[in-house]
Amino acid sequence: MSWETILKEKIEKENSKVLESLDVKQRKTLKKTMQAAEPSEYFGQDFTKLGELIDMLKDLELIKADKKMNKRLVVMDEANLDIVASAGKLRKEYETLYRQLRGIVYPKRKGDLRDE
Repeated sequence: MSWETILKEKIEKENSKVLESLDVKQRKTLKKTMQAAEPSEYFGQDFTKLGELIDMLKDLELIKADKKMNKRLVVMDEANLDIVASAGKLRKEYETLYRQLRGIVYPKRKGDLRDE
C-alpha cells in the first residue's frame, strides 16, 4: 500500500458529519481547537516544579533557622500537595470529557483502532 493511499484513507477516516457540515475555515478552526485542547503530559508539571521550589527553600540554612518561615513553608507544601491531588482528579475528568467531545467530532467507526 502506498503512502498516498494510506494518507488518503486517514484523511477520509478523520472526516465526520460535524466536520463535513462546516466550511473550510470553520473546519480548520475546529481541528486546531481540538488539537490545542488535547490533554498533554505537561498538565501537572507546574505543581511538581512548585514542590521542588518549596523543598529547595526548606533546605536553605536561612529558612531552617527561621522557625516562623519554616512553618510557613510546611503549610505551603501541604497546600501544594492538596493542589496536586486535585489536579490529578481534574486531569482524569478533563481526559474523559475530551474523549467524549472528540467522539462527537470524530465518531468511532467499525474496526477503528483509536483508544476510547
